[in-house]
Amino acid sequence: MRFITFWFVFRVLGRLPLPLLYGIAEIVGWLGYALAPGPRRNVWDNLRHVMPDATESRLRQTAKAVFRNVGYYYADLAQLSRMDIDKFYRDRLTHHGIDKHIRSNVDRGRGVVMLSAHVGNAEMAGQALVPLKIPCCAVTELVQPERLSRMLNSIRSAHGVEFMPVGVPSAKRIMRTLRDGGTVALMGDRDISGPKMLLPFFGEEAWMPTGPIEVALRTGAAIVPSFSSRRGRYAIEAVAQPPIEIERTDDLQTDVRTAMLEFISRMETQLRAEPDQWMVLERIWDAEIPEPQPSKQPEEAAV
Repeated sequence: MRFITFWFVFRVLGRLPLPLLYGIAEIVGWLGYALAPGPRRNVWDNLRHVMPDATESRLRQTAKAVFRNVGYYYADLAQLSRMDIDKFYRDRLTHHGIDKHIRSNVDRGRGVVMLSAHVGNAEMAGQALVPLKIPCCAVTELVQPERLSRMLNSIRSAHGVEFMPVGVPSAKRIMRTLRDGGTVALMGDRDISGPKMLLPFFGEEAWMPTGPIEVALRTGAAIVPSFSSRRGRYAIEAVAQPPIEIERTDDLQTDVRTAMLEFISRMETQLRAEPDQWMVLERIWDAEIPEPQPSKQPEEAAV
């Protein structure tokens, strides 16, 4: 049923005009917030860490916006394979720092790890590299059933950015690509599999993935924090930040921790500025924080 549902979304709804598709996605986002208590509690918990001083009404509004943006993400993915990539680049995408921080390294034969987070729409932002003639590959979380994962990555790869499921073959491909001076896009905000480390994140320790940092240090690749943001319904803004530079030591794990703390600091700045863009429906921190209940009128409270 999961495969059939996604197949219908991508093969049927993806043919709809974009405004209609986004309208449906927004409705689905609101329904998801109302009818999925588990993910809703997870989003509340994550936002409590990002916005510790926010009022309940602001937290509720932000959490609803997270679900809405998740809906927009799937709308983007549904129409991606039919999208005119050049028109998208001209009309819907703005980018900053790609030439300065990514192309400059690639041109001199140094690999680049574009280290990002689940904010905005990283997959759509990555399509900017296609018109710019910068080859790139990316790793995605393996979903079940496996044929659904293959279908998703086929759609994501329609225009030239290669998407692969996380695993040993993709890890070997990443190492080879970086040593050859290529570009790899990886996520650093959620522990999926592979190396991890307990690190402070918004003042409380959480398990964070360190594989992207480790592979960059092992291959000598530049670590370029790269984030995207949704602007309104349709537009995407992509920003490649200055590379993370650290003083290397003889202890790889110490270097990984130092670089990861710098990335976390930049990611925290991004999330504080736009918490509604963080589309993570899983709990990042272990401690559970109760979801605030909607305020009631005095007579309702009495009843």
